[in-house]
Amino acid sequence: MTYLPVLFGYHASNIGNSHVPLSLCRFWNESGRSALLTVPSADDAIAYPWLSTSMAGLRKTVVYRLGSREKPRILAEAQFFREEKDAPTVYLWAGLSLDIFLRFRNRGASIVIERINCHRSTSRRIQQEAAEFWGLPYHNANAEQEIAEENRKLEMADAVFCPSPMVSASMIDNGVPGSKLLHTSYGWAPERFPSIADSRPSNPRPVFLFAGMICLRKGIPLLLAAWKKAGIDGELLLCGAIDDAIRERYGAEIEGKNIRHIPYTRNIGEVYRMADAFVFPSLEEGGPMVTYEAMAHGLPPLVTAMGGGAIVQDGVNGMVLPDMDVDAWASAITHMAEQRQTRIDMSAKARERARQFTWQQVAEQRAVLLETRYPELWK
Repeated sequence: MTYLPVLFGYHASNIGNSHVPLSLCRFWNESGRSALLTVPSADDAIAYPWLSTSMAGLRKTVVYRLGSREKPRILAEAQFFREEKDAPTVYLWAGLSLDIFLRFRNRGASIVIERINCHRSTSRRIQQEAAEFWGLPYHNANAEQEIAEENRKLEMADAVFCPSPMVSASMIDNGVPGSKLLHTSYGWAPERFPSIADSRPSNPRPVFLFAGMICLRKGIPLLLAAWKKAGIDGELLLCGAIDDAIRERYGAEIEGKNIRHIPYTRNIGEVYRMADAFVFPSLEEGGPMVTYEAMAHGLPPLVTAMGGGAIVQDGVNGMVLPDMDVDAWASAITHMAEQRQTRIDMSAKARERARQFTWQQVAEQRAVLLETRYPELWK
């Protein structure tokens, strides 16, 4: 087999989830391991010989303006199957139809899956419990169907990339054989942050940064309660879009004293440079890239096990805290605010740890996992 066919079902902007397959395929190809990535469409600035789009130009404009929400994915799946139907191994991402899995499985292909989050059953349980605890709404009318479909895909998969220990645990908890799991991580791209090594201005009081969707799943009720209880002389910086349920319940707090909100921005590197510590009490994650990027910027992280991904080491380069314990989080925030030397020491260790998780290194680790599982791959 001369190359690995990869299918991602969403527009490739190199932001968010699309950043992962683009990064992996880039470094695989640069290392001499050919991979061909198929996507519905891509930003005009993104052009690689190994990137194939099913739409461009006027067709792309018309489909996104007039077509259904699923149409771009449907077109990408059709193209991928037409071109790769005889491939012995395919790498399929989350969000694809059950049909594309069935078609390749029926042809005898080995299917590698990317699990960008925990098993849907685990995710539902966690969010239901948190919603009940905090008195917030949570409802997913399609949950049972989505879980059943995910289980079908996992049954057909020959291998499952799990980007954190928590994802691996959720697979085991839901009956996926451990022999299928490929234990890995996500990473970060140094080239996205040209100012990362520049000195930063000293804040007159410590700034704690949260980056991501401001919602129940990311642990925002816990963070706001802990911040209020800590009562430190500092600033909490919330960067990201605000979920409607959170805005309705906590809008006044988010706009309150010592809390500042910055809407979603593409220049996240400058936001990291504004902070002294990173707080990410996420309840359910895959491999939170913001944690990797924050540590690369020298921000000591306060995280849950989910929010720590595969990178945070408790007590070494960050603190891993319970996901429903306001007192523990308030105490950790107070400690990090008051102990400047602790922040300095953990900052250095966070940077050092992050150097092991650049996308080039993560791509190499994943390539070795694939070559071990499929010796004929890239021969």
